[in-house]
Amino acid sequence: MWDKKIIAISDRKIVEGDFLTQVEKIVKSGVDAFVLREKDLSEFEYYDLAQEVLKICSKQKVTCILHFFDRQCLKLGHKYFHAPLNLLRQDPRLARYFHLLGTSIHSKEELLEAMNYKVNYAFAGHIFESSCKKDLKPKGIEFLNSLLAFSKIPLYAIGGINLENIEKLKNLDIAGVCMREALMNGKKLKVYLNECRQKCE
Repeated sequence: MWDKKIIAISDRKIVEGDFLTQVEKIVKSGVDAFVLREKDLSEFEYYDLAQEVLKICSKQKVTCILHFFDRQCLKLGHKYFHAPLNLLRQDPRLARYFHLLGTSIHSKEELLEAMNYKVNYAFAGHIFESSCKKDLKPKGIEFLNSLLAFSKIPLYAIGGINLENIEKLKNLDIAGVCMREALMNGKKLKVYLNECRQKCE
């Protein structure tokens, strides 16, 4: 079985039905981590939602990574955080507050910058066509390879990754992949993720 990590990225706006019910299905499906990425919320709304999601993830023993709202994350006593680069630019010493700190990068320059901020990992993308970046051309596999050649931190592929294209990533030295739409809309998620891993064996 493919040993790379599969990380779920949240997007409550595309969920059919109750968001927290879908979160529970996702964390029960065999994902390695869950990122609560809902940056359009106010910090107070995010705090309340994060409390519920942390309970669900804790019950299933799945790592939950909070996103964007660093103060709310610390207020919750949570030490796993994903910071956009702009946030790291504002507070370059953010790494001192968290056990696990990641960011998202879209170029070699951004990867070099991220490594200077002492992040533990980075999401690199977007690799394939993605509904949340319809107007932007995907970066593709060559872009990912070019980053892997000099990265000193684990890289996760992100952007449009699903059962149909995950096999294209199986021989790359990535730490894993991130999935948003495929999991937020998915039904039989455990079966789906097993099929993804089997395709990459």
